Amino acid sequence: MEDLHQQAARWDQWAPYYDEDTRNQDPSRAAAGLSDLAGDGAALELGIGTGRIAFPLAEWGTAVFGLDASPEMIRLLEERQEKIPEGRSPVQARIGNMARFDLGTHYPLVYVIASTFFLLTEQEDQVSCFRSAARHLTPQGRFVIEAAVPHASGMASERQQMIVREMSEEHLKWSAFVHDPVRQIVRAQEVRVGPDGYRLLPNVMRYAYPAELDLMAQLAGLRLERRTADWEGSAFTATSTHHVSVYSLDSADNDTSPPTGASA
Repeated sequence: MEDLHQQAARWDQWAPYYDEDTRNQDPSRAAAGLSDLAGDGAALELGIGTGRIAFPLAEWGTAVFGLDASPEMIRLLEERQEKIPEGRSPVQARIGNMARFDLGTHYPLVYVIASTFFLLTEQEDQVSCFRSAARHLTPQGRFVIEAAVPHASGMASERQQMIVREMSEEHLKWSAFVHDPVRQIVRAQEVRVGPDGYRLLPNVMRYAYPAELDLMAQLAGLRLERRTADWEGSAFTATSTHHVSVYSLDSADNDTSPPTGASA
């Protein structure tokens, strides 16, 4: 079982490049969809990173609290928060394990996006994440997972694979993948070579198909409320490469939970 320190070491390496690597990914539709689900309450993001989704969500008026294994990711998030104008909904984060957490707070929305759920590399940890999320939901709250559909998205299509991502006269970036279909593990190494030398950026993911996620939800006392192919609400079909799955508590009674909040 991979511990928090291993995750932190890996993602501290990625932190200086994360915002640049995701600059062309528009977070606005995800933020709008999450804002609708959060309503007037706060949201909890698992694997918050540098706040790529959290800050656009906060612009909709949703206070966001997040967990991340990487101190460097959180440092960059806090630098960004310091530049936010007064009066904007806050984005806060702390170091934590998204597989097992107890914040003593309930939220109308807990979410994990961009296949970040797959960074939990053991099925046991993934089930535990569902259970931890369920414990932090208000009775009418939702747990949202956005993730790739493994084979349809190409995530688990080959045993070994190499992809050239960028190339110029002075720069080369490529990724190598090794797939273990028995354990549903994909190990990746991104290599960047340029005038300043080279850098290795590793990653490990345990993918899961939507049906397996639904079973994990059942084990945690959650049920699938709806599943779409994207944030626009397109129908999820056999050819969909990604999904947005919304889970709610299997039996939602009247709200008897403690007051909601953005931090513990």
